[in-house]
Amino acid sequence: MNLGCPTCPDLDSLGDMVYDAGMLIVLADERPGVALGCHREFCRTGLPVVPAPVVAPAWRGGARLAHLARALRECAVVCCYTQREWRRVGELIGRARLPAKKRPDPVDGLVALTALQTGAALIATSDVDDVQAYLDQMPGAGSIIPVRI
Repeated sequence: MNLGCPTCPDLDSLGDMVYDAGMLIVLADERPGVALGCHREFCRTGLPVVPAPVVAPAWRGGARLAHLARALRECAVVCCYTQREWRRVGELIGRARLPAKKRPDPVDGLVALTALQTGAALIATSDVDDVQAYLDQMPGAGSIIPVRI
């Protein structure tokens, strides 16, 4: 990751949580309830990390996304991935033993890689098995825990 770019957050501000699209979709709900409470708790240890491609599946525009817009202002959205990192994601996709009938998802692979690179302890996800399959392919990722939201 190129966290030195002007649009990416300072490494010292990052928390120990990475969000995938599932977390953002729940936060976009008109009544995010428990997810919003979890988000507030995650913010206590630093900014939750959101790989920029994770925003697209959750963002549909309009006023109904006020909860998500506010939550994203309290996150570290990381956008500057290198070609080397995208290649690593491709390798993860090629090696991961995904659950039956699941299709490889480069965004889930990127979430797992981001968690490893930022030293995160947790990943908030709706695809625990998928994310775990990617984590299992990376040395040093054994301490990262995907948490179902």
